Amino acid sequence: MARAKTIKKAGAASEETAIKKKGKAAVGEAREYSVTSTFAKGDTVYHKIWDDTGEVLEIGTTDDGINRMKVAFEKVGVKNLRMG
Repeated sequence: MARAKTIKKAGAASEETAIKKKGKAAVGEAREYSVTSTFAKGDTVYHKIWDDTGEVLEIGTTDDGINRMKVAFEKVGVKNLRMG
């Protein structure tokens, strides 16, 4: 008995890649800021209230143990934000 050929839909590979990267933004795509989310240096952040995007310049921890990041936004300038 002959085996049926498997036919892949166009774009199927990109769909699988998107599923594997679930929760992570594509390169150059901004992730929406949330206090509970964590970011890395170089990530692009979108702040909904300010309607602005920016790049994470540095990551650190305060003396109280709170995670923070310094973000250079296009409109509002450099801001210190809390994170996850």
